[in-house]
Amino acid sequence: MKNITAFLFLVIILSLPAAAENVDFVAVGKKKSGSYAISLSPRFGLLYGQAEEIVYPTTTKGEMLSQLLWDMKPLFYYGLLMELSPVRPMERWGFFSVLSMKAGMPAVTGIMEDRDWDSVQNDALTHFSSHDNETREMYWIDFSAGLSFPLRPLFVLKAFAGVSYMRFAFSGEDGNGVYAREQGSQGSQIYHPITDAPTTYNFNGKVINYTQDWFIVSPGVSFSYYFLSVFSAALSFQISPLIFCNDMDEHLTRNLQYRDYTRGGLFFEPSFNFSFTANKWLGVLFELSYRSIAGSQGVIYLRSYGEGNYLPAASMAGTGLSIWDASLMLKVRL
Repeated sequence: MKNITAFLFLVIILSLPAAAENVDFVAVGKKKSGSYAISLSPRFGLLYGQAEEIVYPTTTKGEMLSQLLWDMKPLFYYGLLMELSPVRPMERWGFFSVLSMKAGMPAVTGIMEDRDWDSVQNDALTHFSSHDNETREMYWIDFSAGLSFPLRPLFVLKAFAGVSYMRFAFSGEDGNGVYAREQGSQGSQIYHPITDAPTTYNFNGKVINYTQDWFIVSPGVSFSYYFLSVFSAALSFQISPLIFCNDMDEHLTRNLQYRDYTRGGLFFEPSFNFSFTANKWLGVLFELSYRSIAGSQGVIYLRSYGEGNYLPAASMAGTGLSIWDASLMLKVRL
């Protein structure tokens, strides 16, 4: 996955000069004969939401066997947006492409909650633990390209296709747990209620590591509204089932490593942005989006931590993401 992302990034960077070679740009102090421009937008923003890890049951009664929720509430990031687009989109149709890169700032970003429904008798909760969640890594790259069409006198329609790569790396540290008591012999998977004199635990240090690597391919459409010559607002939508996720779950206290490969589900992202153009070189852009990924499922492989080969598990895995993204950018047209 990392090799694919590096190759995609290299292709995009090398393609921008070639794409712009035969068109003209608005430059400082003069105007050439063409109608395209490249802009760079340094950005600062925050994410607010959760990543989700699911294990589905085989013999137990709950809807899920296990669910882990990893907070990013919030996670701050910095990044850069690069765009090739028509200078005067209201006058004629044209091509555009956008490359967005974000990198998270490592920090404790909330809590991680771990729930298990391990009973073969009913669907009651049997295990719960809560830990500080450190987001160690966040890398997010989006690339889209398409065509824009003026809908005179006020709107511009854009149709595009995009690819997205995201990487999240978390660690659950310290915290406490509440585990229901098992009835009868150990391993019976029949439990007293979790409120009936449960066993409690306090954790110290790092308990669990988790990473998600996402790759998504999606079509999209957007509508832009231009007004008062210096303002614009845009609303866009993307939706797709073309979702691929590889993740790793490392249970340090249990000395186990899990690798999951999930596919499919539903990706949905509405986005809104508002911009102010101070002059033909500078502008300010605010962007707000919501990204949801649900229903992605696949296989699980496990092994003892750092030892031997991964073997297939009986259960199925699930992955998800639900996150708000808000950022402020300074747009500089080259």
